Amino acid sequence: MMKKYINFALMLLAIWVFSSCEDYLDMDPIDQLGEGSFYSNDEELEMATIACYSSLRSLSNEEWRLTEVRSDNARLYIKNTGDAVNVRLRQLDNFTVETTHAENQAYWEAAYKAINNCNVVLENIGVVSDANLKNQLEGEVRFIRAYIYFNLVRLYGPVFLVTERLSIDEGNNLSRSSVQDVYEVIKSDLVMAGGESGSTGLLPDSYDDADLGRATSWAAKTLLAKVYLTLEEYSSAKTLLTDVKDNSGYALLGEYEDVFDVNNEMNEEIIFAIRYLSGGYGQGSPFANYFAPRDGSLVSGRSYSYNTPSNDLIEAYDAEGDVIRKDVVMYDRWVDDSGNENFVPFVSKYLSEFENELDAENDWIVLRYADVLLMLAEIENETSSVADALPYVNEVRNRVDLDSIEVLDVPTQWDMKLAIEKERRLEFAFENHRFYDLLRTNRLTAVMEAHFNDEIIINTISEEGAVDSELYYAGVASDMSYLSEDGRTLQEWQFLLPIPNSVITVATNATQNPGY
Repeated sequence: MMKKYINFALMLLAIWVFSSCEDYLDMDPIDQLGEGSFYSNDEELEMATIACYSSLRSLSNEEWRLTEVRSDNARLYIKNTGDAVNVRLRQLDNFTVETTHAENQAYWEAAYKAINNCNVVLENIGVVSDANLKNQLEGEVRFIRAYIYFNLVRLYGPVFLVTERLSIDEGNNLSRSSVQDVYEVIKSDLVMAGGESGSTGLLPDSYDDADLGRATSWAAKTLLAKVYLTLEEYSSAKTLLTDVKDNSGYALLGEYEDVFDVNNEMNEEIIFAIRYLSGGYGQGSPFANYFAPRDGSLVSGRSYSYNTPSNDLIEAYDAEGDVIRKDVVMYDRWVDDSGNENFVPFVSKYLSEFENELDAENDWIVLRYADVLLMLAEIENETSSVADALPYVNEVRNRVDLDSIEVLDVPTQWDMKLAIEKERRLEFAFENHRFYDLLRTNRLTAVMEAHFNDEIIINTISEEGAVDSELYYAGVASDMSYLSEDGRTLQEWQFLLPIPNSVITVATNATQNPGY
């Protein structure tokens, strides 16, 4: 644990360095960042690289709003609240996001500031005298930049492709690059960082304990495989994933709950995570406070009931008899200070002990070994057979004491596709996978329309609350301009978020996504 503190001490130094460029950081995201004259030796470039990792926290702090809330895993706790933050969450929940949406803009700006940080390092990488360190730092920032662009292109479609620092005028004259061009840069960065299967990239395979959490070649290969899977380049994805499975040393932990234990961070299942540090250093995780029940006493400071588990997700765990994962992911009730039992679900996956509000220890896991197995299952189902996909799914299921699935249970490719979809949902709930999964498999419309039309809210003071249940989305129908006589519908243009209006205003060559 002490080694982690050393690592974050370096991060704090890096943040101090970047604070000298505060005037730039507060400007529009496609802009200059810092002065090249600072970066003159190995130590300074390493500090700048660590600052790139630090910038990922600003993204993960917001990403759940744009992904989990826009999936059938979650909904807003109070459906008709007038609180400004909850109003904006309701817009995300309903796919009615406005171009001035504050959290959408915050994510966009954080992404481009982080990309700019990466570009600063790449622009100055030549000052590093140690050849091995030079390769490592370049590989790290290419991995980080690719990860950010991968999320951006899935959330926004065509985006601004910025691979070097720009002047204000250059930034304001940019046009959005095609999805294909963005993916080419993502793939190029990850190939350079991690190498193809059997080849060596810039990144090392592992680090000593002092540097746990830095991107490895295996992280780059796993992310690249997910990119290939998204693009339906199945053969390339399978080759990389098989390499990770056979040679990386990562494996499923024996107990599901141990994956998320703050005393077991960066364990052998976690391939890459965005790291947080509790203790009043300004590096703590906010998710325990964000997700704990409002007016509860389960965490230090305030709690907000954001990202409330949907009734459908609860029923999915119960129907599967999936007690182990459900008990880690969520609580379906809680006891308040007066001893009253409240039948309101909340996400418990990020609960830990901490003293200050928004200062938990929990890392945000981006890639883990269970994902490798279930991606392989998806590829085998698409390219080979149900029988070839089953062992990967069953390895994940057996870890949580669920029976193996047999071929007779999933006789067709479609049946197996739905089984993998369900397994991914139950395994990765509230890890920001569900929206991307449904988008990748062309299932977003069908699943979300069912969610809109079937999601109920139950009585919150009775275990038998279903007798007083009501259709949740019926209470927010006024927000849904596309409500039809047959129920809620979802148009394809709503899959993409709007480019923030603040960007469209200054970037004169930029176009807005259709429908906004």
